Amino acid sequence: MLREDAGAAVDEPCRVVWAKSWPYDVPPSHWAPLWRHLDDTADVAGLLWDHWLADDIRSLLASGVPGGAAGARRLVRFLAGAHDVGKTTPAFACQVAALSDRMTHAGLRLSPATVTDRSMLRHEIAGAAALDRWLTTRTAAPRQARRQLTAVLAGHHGAYPPLTSVQGAAARPHLFGGGQWETVRGVLLDRAAARAGLVADWPGWAALRVPGPAGVLLTGLVVMADWIASSDHLFPLDDVDTVPEIEPVSTSESGRAQRAWARLQLSPRWRPPAPEAALAAVFSDRFPGVGGAPHPVQASVVDAARTMPAPGLMVVEAPMGSGKTEAALMAAEVLAHRTGAAGVFVALPTQATSDAMFARVRGWLEHLPADDHAQHSLALVHGKAALNDDVAHLPVLRVRGVHDGDRTRPTVVPAADLWMRGRKRAALASFVVGTIDQVLFGALMARHVMLRHLALAGKVVVVDEVHAADTFMATFLDRTLEWLGAEGTPVVLLSATLPSVRRAELYRAYESGRRRRLSRDPDAVDTSVLAGDIGYPVVVTTGDDGPAVTTLDDAATSTHVQVVRLDDDLDAVGDLLDDALRDGGCAGVVRNTVARAQEAARHLEARFGPEVVTVAHARFLAADRRENDLRLLAELGRDGARPDRRIVVGTQVLEQSLDIDLDVLVTDLAPVDLVLQRIGRLHRHRRAHRPDPVATPRCYVTGVDWAAVVPQPVRGSVHVYGRYALLASAAVLGLHLDGAPLLLPLDIARLVQAAYAPDAVPPAGWEDSWAQAATQELRRHDERRRRASTFLVHEPTDGALYGLSSGGVGDLDEDSPQGQACVRESGDSIEVVVVQRGGDGSDRVPDWVPGGGTALPFPHVPLDEADARALARCALRLPPAMSLNPAVFDRVVADLERERFEGWDASPLLKNQLALVIDDDRRASVAGFDLHYDRHHGLTVTSVASPS
Repeated sequence: MLREDAGAAVDEPCRVVWAKSWPYDVPPSHWAPLWRHLDDTADVAGLLWDHWLADDIRSLLASGVPGGAAGARRLVRFLAGAHDVGKTTPAFACQVAALSDRMTHAGLRLSPATVTDRSMLRHEIAGAAALDRWLTTRTAAPRQARRQLTAVLAGHHGAYPPLTSVQGAAARPHLFGGGQWETVRGVLLDRAAARAGLVADWPGWAALRVPGPAGVLLTGLVVMADWIASSDHLFPLDDVDTVPEIEPVSTSESGRAQRAWARLQLSPRWRPPAPEAALAAVFSDRFPGVGGAPHPVQASVVDAARTMPAPGLMVVEAPMGSGKTEAALMAAEVLAHRTGAAGVFVALPTQATSDAMFARVRGWLEHLPADDHAQHSLALVHGKAALNDDVAHLPVLRVRGVHDGDRTRPTVVPAADLWMRGRKRAALASFVVGTIDQVLFGALMARHVMLRHLALAGKVVVVDEVHAADTFMATFLDRTLEWLGAEGTPVVLLSATLPSVRRAELYRAYESGRRRRLSRDPDAVDTSVLAGDIGYPVVVTTGDDGPAVTTLDDAATSTHVQVVRLDDDLDAVGDLLDDALRDGGCAGVVRNTVARAQEAARHLEARFGPEVVTVAHARFLAADRRENDLRLLAELGRDGARPDRRIVVGTQVLEQSLDIDLDVLVTDLAPVDLVLQRIGRLHRHRRAHRPDPVATPRCYVTGVDWAAVVPQPVRGSVHVYGRYALLASAAVLGLHLDGAPLLLPLDIARLVQAAYAPDAVPPAGWEDSWAQAATQELRRHDERRRRASTFLVHEPTDGALYGLSSGGVGDLDEDSPQGQACVRESGDSIEVVVVQRGGDGSDRVPDWVPGGGTALPFPHVPLDEADARALARCALRLPPAMSLNPAVFDRVVADLERERFEGWDASPLLKNQLALVIDDDRRASVAGFDLHYDRHHGLTVTSVASPS
């Protein structure tokens, strides 16, 4: 039954309008009536609201709907129950002849031109137009509210079209359908409203308000409900010859939906208990492996989370090794309890740092208080997550309460359902660890941006090492923060230190969004108290009238570090290490480019022996890099079995990805905050004894012609960081390079603020070079922001969402080369999977990796899972020289595509991957580049000059 006044004349047409068919490309054997799919989706939306959706999102949606939470729930069910009404159009119906013929016999007739023109009207556009007409004729909803609601239907396939496309839908009657078509659409919308408990004369229509942030989350919820309701496993299709009777209208979820929900087993929303007052006891319970009382930084962070206005922003600047991660997780518990967030999202700069963090977050979850039978999903989300040993074959894990005496102890177990395993879904888990790309995509005009917001907004978002986001990435991060502020999402940003300008930008971005949500002037954000050196360590939080700043006295942990100039000469490096390690010890040599690291490694191997030197950079096969990292952690980690002598030669991976402890450090000159980050690996862990020559921490700075009047950094460093940042670093370190010890952490903030101060004064004699470099840096900065802004989502507004996706980048994954190219300036580097080809022409998994040596089938034959996993671990990125120039990029890709392995597309791990085929000497030639892979040094380009 549709409605009491519908009558038999429309009952039959409504029964035969179809929503889905199977199979898709041949005459169907099964189908789904539209009325049933709409009912299923509405019921799933109601169940998501009741059991899964975070309380903070529910509060945001309820704030603009008369009737509060109950009214918002009804509105959610109505929109979900109306989302596909645009399938009641000739343009959609004509796609399957057997089903459209049945509709024709019931009075829903098609024009001969419909099939030819059907692509001119998508069903989500038609649905938005139909809903607008229904709202106009049936309700008192004003135009602005109508547009806010119809945008949800128009965007439920992942993109918000221009408003004009909806306004012009009815102008093509042979595609949109009039007469009986319009009658049936109205009846289906009446049914959706009745099942949701929204009557046409509901007084709330006139006062309804769904601003942009709420509309994005509402769309995301409808998309999620639609995807679940479209699962044939959960909601079986009918036999194509069966036309079921329409069920009576009920405001309760159907038994069919209840059974599907039970099979789905989505995690219920996390509701952390009120935080306990005794921080020391809680800390030792959550992190038993850390030991000791909470660090003052940790205590201050938790206290701030308890007292700051919430939801709000917290920025933590504290030295390396002070326990910022543990502090952030404790703060997340507090903020989640206070705001109604139902999970935590931890974002890091790289896949490697995400992998390392996953184990730490999992350990924290295993020590959280858990309700009886509570289950909360945990996911690692990045392109290579399936290759992580901790989550292999388990892309989603659950934390389940288990009785242990008088308390309930959580434990992590495999997920029972498959729904969250897959593209764009894993981030909807309760607890997520992933790369910062997942956050940056919240500001990219890419398909299904609303799902990315749904994944973030219901959680406490923690961004670690936020200083690693360059100007290009920062453009997206700031816009995402603005949206998260408008959506009422608590955010915690962690950094060793931030320039004052950047600190203010981050605060201003979040606060402007927060002010929009509170109906305050978003432009009236005063960040003057954040200017300059505000102390260190420091916690900045949202305040009632401006930023609240808490500075800690951390002098008791100070360390004196000697910083010394060193000529850019490999013999000088060798002599230094020969003397420093004469009684043993572990040294680090950090270079700014892979080419310099490889050159230094070969030189030092010749002098000290290959068994002493370890190489660490990003241009290794994934399997080899992981093995290298694990070996380094086993030797130089907190509890490592340190060798008598070790020299680690690496690149920026040593400052980001590895928690290792070095006795002496040699580093190329870099921006001062990164130099300090590298110094953070020097004497990082407390040790009872270090050899006398390295008992005092010393950092030697090279990669510069120090003899010049103005220091001249090497070309490769200038290419990576720009000349100005390097000159500024040399200038502020000058006093320490001349002999004054560096006092850590007390000097960190002073040095960083001085280096990044807009009015920084150059040393005498540097003026001309300084001014030229500053001008170049300003142009570089502006150009990066301009290019990043091309596909930037506009700021949150109270208006409808139409056009939000206009000119977008389409359907991209965060970890695809194309996706990374959108949010990372260096993201367009080419990733390949290495295949070894023998002299007989047979292909195999490279013979030196685990599972290697296995013969592969012909290129067109799909791989078994073991071979696919082994090959996926053989991925690496080609050098920038092969991708930065568009013409070179195209030549390289074209050359690689000549070796096409079509069978790989059957594997999710290898689909669309390019192959680099090397011979048994581990060599290849691609587009004029000669490549050689060495297990100890990684991939080397030998035919072109690399930055030195």
